[in-house]
Amino acid sequence: MNAREIIEFKLRPALRECEQHRARLHSAWLEAVSYPGLAEGSTGEFTEPQVRTLDQLLFRFGKLQDAIGIRLLPALLRLVQEWRDDEPFLDKLNRAEKLGMLPSVEQWQLLREMRNQTAHEYPDQPEIMLANLRRLVAHVPMLEAAHGQLANIAEQRCARWSRER
Repeated sequence: MNAREIIEFKLRPALRECEQHRARLHSAWLEAVSYPGLAEGSTGEFTEPQVRTLDQLLFRFGKLQDAIGIRLLPALLRLVQEWRDDEPFLDKLNRAEKLGMLPSVEQWQLLREMRNQTAHEYPDQPEIMLANLRRLVAHVPMLEAAHGQLANIAEQRCARWSRER
């Protein structure tokens, strides 16, 4: 695949998808961050509209994290010819960090861990669910920053490619 094909068929669609998830995540986060049920010491009681917003936040956090890892990062690494199909994803993350595409591999792994923890429900242990939810809500800005860094680099690469054509 040449640079034009990577940009047109991989990178630009990935950027659009990630931005859609980010915008919806941000909207839900702005609403949820002030919920009394998320405050330390609260029992985690939420109204039905709040539950819907939290569901949206959890869903979009996972979708954005997945879209970055499955679509945006691979497309960007392919564009700069740093993608190797036969290596572990951790090596790809390390390369992305060295290239300045990701703030840090550790942050990415933390975000992935939070996404995985909130994907599981603990009906008999609501305190675990609430702690995981609080932690995830507190780290939404970190995921948005990682997305922003990747999106800026991708946009710069697309603009550079357009000028060189």
